[in-house]
Amino acid sequence: MLIASLLMLSSAFIPQQVFLELAQHLRKDGPVNRTIIIVFLCLFAPAIPAHETAVTSAEIALEEKLGQFLPPDAVFLDETGKSLNLKQRIDKPTIIAPVYLGCVHECPMLLTGLARALGKIEFLTPGSDFQVITLSFDDKDTPAIARDKKVNYLKAVGSPFPETAWTFLTGDRANIRKFTDSIGFRFQRDSEHDFSHPITLVVIAPGGKIVRYLEGVTFLPFEITMALTEASEGKIGSPARKALMYCFSYDPREKTYVFNILKVTGTLMVLFVAGFLMYLMRSAKKQE
Repeated sequence: MLIASLLMLSSAFIPQQVFLELAQHLRKDGPVNRTIIIVFLCLFAPAIPAHETAVTSAEIALEEKLGQFLPPDAVFLDETGKSLNLKQRIDKPTIIAPVYLGCVHECPMLLTGLARALGKIEFLTPGSDFQVITLSFDDKDTPAIARDKKVNYLKAVGSPFPETAWTFLTGDRANIRKFTDSIGFRFQRDSEHDFSHPITLVVIAPGGKIVRYLEGVTFLPFEITMALTEASEGKIGSPARKALMYCFSYDPREKTYVFNILKVTGTLMVLFVAGFLMYLMRSAKKQE
């Protein structure tokens, strides 16, 4: 019963081919087969996402468009109701946070994590060296809602931050689609007040060139500073940097990156165990 329950829970995210093989072995007697399945499912069952959705992963994705540009004709309203051209507004390194303002899940975590990191940046001046834009992809959001949200997140910065350096934008469906398509941001409305979507910040160089994506909901001040500094020079973030950022953690006391041996070792162990279990399953299948 325990194995069957784990298998049902895991079917949502285990690849179909692997799932079918697990189901086939589940029908067989023998402690070896059952032990293999239990270990495999215990490794991967905790990965079930908390925010479930009926849409497929193909509909919810982030396709990085590094080196490409924002659309020249995408127009939005800021929190005061003033109309502005997004690309023309990018006259300095800019962090754009695509969110929807009615979100109660990941979006507030993303904006709070960004606000906290902004409050700890030491070597760049907001408003002159960089700016931040929160852009809602919900066409039902309004400047009034954006204005209320802006007040809250400016407070979350925890230090003086110019109001003009953080703009909240809303817009209609057509202009939102122009923007999200240009950054490879694919999302899906699940209900009237809920969306499934990627979680990321997008760093834009002056002129509208996309140079970096920062995924997740927590950000290091050094990471933000580095991204903005490179954006000021028009440098495009390298995919190899993602691997480096995964393997290294920033030590705020030493102000340097240190090798994260626990994370790397743990990842390698999980990959090894998963590969070994697959090998045992395939070997048992050949012996039949």
